[in-house]
Amino acid sequence: MSEFEFDADDFISKMTITEAKMVGAAADALGDSADDLARIASEIAPIKGSGLRKSVTKAIKLGSNGVTGEVSFSVTEKSGGKSFNYALWTHEQDYNLGEQSGASPGTDGYQVGNKYLERPLKGESQRFIDDWAKAIARGLLL
Repeated sequence: MSEFEFDADDFISKMTITEAKMVGAAADALGDSADDLARIASEIAPIKGSGLRKSVTKAIKLGSNGVTGEVSFSVTEKSGGKSFNYALWTHEQDYNLGEQSGASPGTDGYQVGNKYLERPLKGESQRFIDDWAKAIARGLLL
């Protein structure tokens, strides 16, 4: 008769280490994706001075539900004595680009204009997902 020995403590310890490596790898990959999304989005955001393009922020957060990434723009302007969210307006509305924005070449196949965050997020989503999967797989092998 064969004997089988199983060390549950060792198994759980190794699973915990593997999970930590995977989460770390996912966080790194998500950070790379957020950096790339922020780069593309800020290159295709309309140009009015440099405030909008320079306002891009990125955050990677580790929480109980996993890893999340955030890329955002924030600029407030005044019009008619009232403040409004210029970043939201330029992202969501249809408008004519100014001369400087219209002359900008854009980047990575994206042109300057509205939906400057949404368009590259949707357009690059499969590449980002593929990058995350590769990073997590590498995390398993470490």
